[in-house]
Amino acid sequence: MALIGEFARTPRFQGGGSSHINPTKVDSALDEFVAQLGDRVRFAPGFTFDGADAALFEEAVALAGQQDVAVLFVGLPAAEESEGFDREHLNLPAAQLDLVDAVLAVNPNTVVVLSNGAVVTLPFAESVPAIVEAWLLGQAGGSATVDVLTGAVNPSGRLTETIPLRLEDTPAFGNFPGALGHVRYGEGIYVGYRWYDQRELDVAYPFGHGLSYTEFSYEPVTAETDETGQVIVTVRVTNVGDRTGREVVQAYVGLDESIVDRAPRELKAFVSVEIPAGMTCEIPLMIHRDDLAYWDVRADRFAVEGGTYRIDVGSSSRNIAQSTTVEVTGDELRLPLTMESSLGEVMAHPVAGPIVAEQLAAMQSDSSDDAAGGFLDDPMVTQLLGSFPIGRLTSFPGVGIEADQVRALIAVANQGLDA
Repeated sequence: MALIGEFARTPRFQGGGSSHINPTKVDSALDEFVAQLGDRVRFAPGFTFDGADAALFEEAVALAGQQDVAVLFVGLPAAEESEGFDREHLNLPAAQLDLVDAVLAVNPNTVVVLSNGAVVTLPFAESVPAIVEAWLLGQAGGSATVDVLTGAVNPSGRLTETIPLRLEDTPAFGNFPGALGHVRYGEGIYVGYRWYDQRELDVAYPFGHGLSYTEFSYEPVTAETDETGQVIVTVRVTNVGDRTGREVVQAYVGLDESIVDRAPRELKAFVSVEIPAGMTCEIPLMIHRDDLAYWDVRADRFAVEGGTYRIDVGSSSRNIAQSTTVEVTGDELRLPLTMESSLGEVMAHPVAGPIVAEQLAAMQSDSSDDAAGGFLDDPMVTQLLGSFPIGRLTSFPGVGIEADQVRALIAVANQGLDA
C-alpha cells in the first residue's frame, strides 16, 4: 500500500480562534498505518503545495504504480483557508490535482482522503473508487482515519452541507461579497440544500449523504397526527449487508400547494440507528407541529398552514426511499381587513365574504346590459379582481361601490377581532 501526500506526514493546523489547535500529541494517519501494516505500507510525500518539487512528484507516482492500493492525502493549505478572510474559489491546489491524475493513471485503486474545513470541488469524483471526507480532525484524527480505511469501524457520518459541482451553483454566488461594505443575502429562505433543490441543480454530493460498508433498504412509510398535533412518521429499515452498521434515517417535509414561498422539501426529523446485519428495525420519527410553521407577516407571528403535507424519508435530501402524505389542520388566523386587503381576502373572510358575494350577485341580476352582466363571470376578470385592493374598487368603472360602503364593510368584519 502506498501512502502519498504531505498531510500524511506533516499535520496542518489552520486558522485562528476555534480552528486553531496546539496539540500535546500528534496522532498522524501515517504513523498508525506504519504501526498496523508494517512492511506492507510505503510512503512518499508526493507534493508541495506549490508543486515546485518534481522529484517528490515522480517518487510518489512511481511508488503508487508498484502497490495494490494507493491512498492520497490532499487538502487545503492555511494560505487558502483560514479565519479572517474568505475563500475566492472551491478548488484544491493545482499541484494536488495533478498528482491525483498522475497516480490514477498508474494505479486505479486509489483512495483520496480529504482534509479541509469547507467544501471543495472534486473533479476526480467519478474516477476514484473511494473518497474519505475527513474534514479538520483533532489530535486523534489519524487513528480515526485508519479505522475507517481498514474497516475496523463502519462509518456512519453524513454531510451537513451540499458539495456543489461548481462555485457558480452556490446560493451566495452573485451576492457575495457585495459592494461598498454591504452584502445582499439574495438566497432568502433558500439556504443550503433548499437552494439546489428549488432550482433542480445537479450536485456532487447532496446534504445528508454518507456511505458505509453495508447497505439498507426501506419499506413503505406511514404518517399520522397524534392528539397533540405532532406528526408521527414510522418506517421499517433493513440492513441488507453482511455487517452491523448505522443508518441515519431522515424525514423531509414539503407542502406543494402553499400560500407562502417554501422549499420543495425541508429536513424536519432524523435519527441515527444501529442495525445488525440482516435485521429490520421499525423506526419512529416525530415531526413537531411547530416545526411546520411559517412566519405570517400579516399576523406578525408563526402560524401552521393546513393542508396535505408530503413526507419524504430517505438517506439524504436527494436519496428519497419512501414517501407518503399526512393531513395537518392549520391554525385559525383572523386577520383584520383594511382598505388594502385584496378582494380575494375579503371574499374568504367569514363575515365580509358573504356580504360581498350577495352584493356581486345583486349587481349581476340587476344589470340590464348582458355584456355587463357577464362581466363578473369572466374568469380572467375574477382572477384580476381577486388580487385587487378592495379600497380601490371605488374607482373601478361600472362597479358602483362608494368608499364609505367599503369602510363600513371593514368595520363590520373587524368587530370583536381584539376581544
